[in-house]
Amino acid sequence: MPKLDEKRSFIKAIQVFSYTGMITALISIIMNISNTLAKSLLPYVPTYFRKRIIRGALPDLQTNLDDITFCEACSIEEYMSCFRLLYDVYVKAGFIRPTTPPLRIIRHHSNPEARVFMGCLTDNQAGKTPIYTASLFPDDKQEGLPMDIGFKSQVDELRSQGRRLVEVGCLASHPLYRKGNKNIPMLGNRMIVLYALNTIRADDLLITVHPKYLKIYEDILLFEKIGEIPSFSYVNNNPAVALRLNLNIVRQRCQEIYGKMPKKRNLYHFFFESGSTPIDLPF
Repeated sequence: MPKLDEKRSFIKAIQVFSYTGMITALISIIMNISNTLAKSLLPYVPTYFRKRIIRGALPDLQTNLDDITFCEACSIEEYMSCFRLLYDVYVKAGFIRPTTPPLRIIRHHSNPEARVFMGCLTDNQAGKTPIYTASLFPDDKQEGLPMDIGFKSQVDELRSQGRRLVEVGCLASHPLYRKGNKNIPMLGNRMIVLYALNTIRADDLLITVHPKYLKIYEDILLFEKIGEIPSFSYVNNNPAVALRLNLNIVRQRCQEIYGKMPKKRNLYHFFFESGSTPIDLPF
């Protein structure tokens, strides 16, 4: 960890550079010199500048991956493959305990409106083996949403406003395709947001995440935190944060925040303007 005087000097430098518009360049230099140093200093940066730094440091986003296709799981084999991938990732992360059979299925998957999505290698001769999966659960009067287990009061507040809710959950990426490659999860995020917008026509997209992923969703994907608990039974009593993405204004917010950035790192272009990797969905 940096010494206290180093942290103070860093914050003082930010205050000086912020008025000249050079803060992002300053942080970029530091991140290139020492990624560990930068990560340890970012929590001490004021929220506004931290978000600018993180957004400005986005890697180039590929909108066309020739070897990956995204689709909705349709067959029993595809569902089981997704649930097995989810199980393997969650057990390794400590989000669930080992079970027999080795599948992660929740009761909300029985909702006829629930959808399971997958990202697959197009050259896989053995069929559609997923390297990415995510599930969407529209709000149900009888079953509710998965996050009701820990955040019912927050969800009920949105329901009382007459908002159409959908929760994304059961997300997992194969470890071989996760580290150092942000394109697959980002394309997955794009698929989920557009499906919630264009097909379900939801007002809010909800998610619960481990606190270590909070800044990805808040600072980059523009979710808002609506709750936090230290122990969530849904994921083996790990801590959890509940987040909401207001789909009625997400396009406008993306344009305001990312619209002037270079296209390769422009999430507004990536989500709403680009011709992206093939997505075989019933839009």
